Amino acid sequence: MIAFFTCGGCSGRRVFRLVRSLQKSGVDVIHLSSCMQMKNYPECPHIDTIRKTIENAGIRIVEGTHH
Repeated sequence: MIAFFTCGGCSGRRVFRLVRSLQKSGVDVIHLSSCMQMKNYPECPHIDTIRKTIENAGIRIVEGTHH
């Protein structure tokens, strides 16, 4: 594990900057938290944009937390 961070709130614009920074440390996988994907929780309106930002950086996404 290299880091733990939040999206920065709506609209998730912080993700781009954080992903670029984490790439310098060699991150190759990012786990999206369960709360971003749960259907019985207020659904994240920006999840698709956040996913695309991470994927466009060449980083693999895992749906759900590390456990």
